[in-house]
Amino acid sequence: MLDALAFRKVMRAFPTGVTVVTAVGEEGRPVGLTVSSFTSVSLDPPLVLVCLDRASASHDQVIARRTFVVNVLAADQGALAVRFAADPSGGRFDGVDWRPGPGGAPILSGVAAWLACALEDVHDGGDHSILVARVDDAASRPGESLSFYLGSYQTAAR
Repeated sequence: MLDALAFRKVMRAFPTGVTVVTAVGEEGRPVGLTVSSFTSVSLDPPLVLVCLDRASASHDQVIARRTFVVNVLAADQGALAVRFAADPSGGRFDGVDWRPGPGGAPILSGVAAWLACALEDVHDGGDHSILVARVDDAASRPGESLSFYLGSYQTAAR
């Protein structure tokens, strides 16, 4: 069987978009985590798939709330990706500009796009949970988005 390190090395060759998934957590505090496993599933109805690391402090709170926002990071937001991936998770929103989206989940300022989602289903994905969610609202703006390729953050290819 392929070990985790070898698998990670191979997957680095596949560029992915970089998002921060946000929700309203316990006691009304915002929670969020960096996620690169995100894709569209269906246009009718509009569905997306997001994979959350089960070890993340935000995992259970995002699932429990059942509504969240996928923030597609802009090319200049690599520092946000690092911040929302770091441990511990406390303080991730300190000094970060955001506004409440539909359902209250944070929309981070300056993102390339955002999608307000309602959880439809959760599947087991090993050390991750696979979330399928309906997109209830979304917006984008012109500009490049952030990607992750060969172990570093980069701008998306045109």
